Amino acid sequence: MMRARRVGASNAPVLLTGESGTGKELFAQLVHDASQRAQASLVRVNCAALSRGLIESELFGHEKGAFTDAVQTRKGRFELARDGSLLLDEVSEVPTSTQCKLLRVLESNEFERVGSSQSLQHNVRIIASSNRDMAVEVQQGRFRLDLFHRINVVQLRIPPLRERKEDIPLLAMHFLERFKKEGAVVLKGFTRAALQRMANYHWPGNVRELRNVVHGACIFAEEAMIGEELLQLDGGDQPQPEESSSADRESQETVAGEVSGNESGQDDHGLNHVGSELPEQWLRMRLADIERQIITAAIEHYGNRQMVAETLGVSPRTLTNKIRLYRESDAA
Repeated sequence: MMRARRVGASNAPVLLTGESGTGKELFAQLVHDASQRAQASLVRVNCAALSRGLIESELFGHEKGAFTDAVQTRKGRFELARDGSLLLDEVSEVPTSTQCKLLRVLESNEFERVGSSQSLQHNVRIIASSNRDMAVEVQQGRFRLDLFHRINVVQLRIPPLRERKEDIPLLAMHFLERFKKEGAVVLKGFTRAALQRMANYHWPGNVRELRNVVHGACIFAEEAMIGEELLQLDGGDQPQPEESSSADRESQETVAGEVSGNESGQDDHGLNHVGSELPEQWLRMRLADIERQIITAAIEHYGNRQMVAETLGVSPRTLTNKIRLYRESDAA
């Protein structure tokens, strides 16, 4: 997330790569929100969903009468994204016949609507994404090398969820907050067993699968704490790591005790702490880093500092001071 924000300060094209469901669209939104174009729109176009005959009209727009169904003039995504960002989702699926025109548009900052010879200017930042290996696509002749270099100024690889287990609690609570009103009870969090189940699961569908799992659990929950049985995760467990030494276990238990904050093992937001049962990477993070992740995620979710302060149980002044320290640390 920090890299996405740093890239946002630039105006360079960004290529987001990673498996399906890893949250590339969310990272695109982070890049856009961190840029000087944040007040304008982030316009999305799914290149894989458009036929060869429609993609140019979708990107560049068309004039009335340009083809049979063109009953009126229509703006394309480049016009709609004016002064903002354009997300070319699954850019590897752009037909080769369109890639040449797209390259010219990116290099000249000019385009023509389908059926028109009048050139229009655009001021758009390109964010592209793909779940394919773009280097292989180039080698196989399915994607132009010059276009690849044009969109690959900055590349961000989004790792699969199984490689960033420390994000699972934050993401799970984010989705719970998003879907909790769809259930019949007031939801507070996840049981110890549910968190452990999510920690051990392989998540082949990545963040998209986690979102759907939490969504379904929110709908069927009958108690405030979502239990393991509602997650409906069959198979897909990861091999358990080798048993750690007694010193490591003692260190993990100490950290878990510091984080829990009360004897019941439950924090103010309804999360049951798993303690030393958690995967090792969850328990080897500095408390200050965990706190920063929580504050950052809350700001991204709520967008309002007063609400973030109330949710996290700190004063607005304390929250402001921590944000100031984070910015000073990033600038150092």
